[in-house]
Order: sequence, then C-alpha cells, then structure tokens
Amino acid sequence: MPASAYALIATFLVISVVAGVLAARIVGPWAAWSPVLPALGAFGALYLVGHRWMLSIGPEVTLWGWRVALPFDTLVALSTALVVAAAQRGVASLLQA
Repeated sequence: MPASAYALIATFLVISVVAGVLAARIVGPWAAWSPVLPALGAFGALYLVGHRWMLSIGPEVTLWGWRVALPFDTLVALSTALVVAAAQRGVASLLQA
C-alpha cells in the first residue's frame, strides 16, 4: 500500500476522533471514555461508505493523491458519531437505573 493511502487513513482517523469528541460533548454527559464508541462508529462508517460501498456524493477534492468527497465524508462521520453517542447515552442511563 502506498504511503499516501496511510496518510488518507490517518486523516480519516483524525476526522473520526474529532467527530467522536464533538458528539460526546453535544450529547453528554462527558466522561473520559465517552468519545471512544462514537469515534469507532464514525471510523467504521467512513470505512463502509468510502471503501466498501464506494459512495461519493457531492464535491470531491484531491487529498494525498486520492479523490475524496470530504464534505460528505465529514457529514457521515459526524452524524454516525451523534447516533452512536445518543445510543450510548441511552444504554448508560438504562444500566444506571
């Protein structure tokens, strides 16, 4: 695999972590472990959309030599992280009761 592919994966990893942190902050309550599952969900969604389904909607940019629909991918990562954070909050509140 070329080095540019690793750079693209690292970029999507950073997008996933940021989306996970934002989703955990928005949905709340905040704990040190709360961004983990949303970030993993966001990265998994980016993997499915970009690598498995090869879905590209909207404008594309060249990033590390690859054509990427970055606005769409960012929206997918953030929305998936928000859904996972909401589910995580729901399960946590059920377990606390």
